[in-house]
Amino acid sequence: MLEAALRYQTQGEDWIKRVGIGGVLLFFFWLFVPVLTVYGYMMEVVRRVLRGDTENPPSWGEFDIVDLTIQGAKTFAILFAYGIVVGLVAGIPSAVISFIGAVAGIEILSLLGSLVGFVLNFAGSLLLAIVVPVALSNFVLKDELAAGFDVNVLKRVCTSRTMLRAVGFAIVISILMQVVSTVVGITIIGLLVVPFIFFVGFSAIAFVWASGFADAYREIHGELPEIPDGPTKTGPDAAAGTTAGAGAASADADTTTTQSTPDDSGTSDADDDYSGPDPTDGNRWD
Repeated sequence: MLEAALRYQTQGEDWIKRVGIGGVLLFFFWLFVPVLTVYGYMMEVVRRVLRGDTENPPSWGEFDIVDLTIQGAKTFAILFAYGIVVGLVAGIPSAVISFIGAVAGIEILSLLGSLVGFVLNFAGSLLLAIVVPVALSNFVLKDELAAGFDVNVLKRVCTSRTMLRAVGFAIVISILMQVVSTVVGITIIGLLVVPFIFFVGFSAIAFVWASGFADAYREIHGELPEIPDGPTKTGPDAAAGTTAGAGAASADADTTTTQSTPDDSGTSDADDDYSGPDPTDGNRWD
């Protein structure tokens, strides 16, 4: 799974252009809007993996950038809401204990407040690492902002062993990304490369999140529902950005159909479009 996730964004003939655009957007993170665009793109990675396509990363030319950025803003809203909740839950008890200690002149209470804050923040970070992948994947699945806060889905999927394993892989990728970017960023030239490393790393994390969510959701419900289309271009302008990716996906689909179901000429391929990662691949989480 780690290998598949890390090489995900390097697949296809146009991978340098794809990673280049993503890295440039992250280079201008201080403008904030480019970050929202990247958030939107990552949700499209989730969408594509949920549909079972793990070999054809989304091309930037497929999307209406404005709509993609709006999707990223919705993603940020979900992340911000969860961050606020965890911040309040972790910060209020710590602040209250520290305040009482300061007013009463009891130093040990101030130290206890800091310790409580550290523990609650650590626990909150772990909780976010589990909840956020499910919330964002469900947001993509239902194409509704409220789906990111669906308590029933959160309770059922977050406790899935498969989803927890996916979260573990995502944490490992995040650590690797931080280590590599720190080492590379020692030099000025290396600092220019860091945004591209982060783009590849973020894509790998989105890949793992979607794979885990798809498998966990299918274990619970038996199948994934039809996944709505994202902010893709419509009309003549869409052809230039989607021809290459669609052709590759079509070729892969034809090859798979020919190899796996050579005699099933009467079966529609519609069900396969939303099947998610191959559930028969028992080694993908090794």
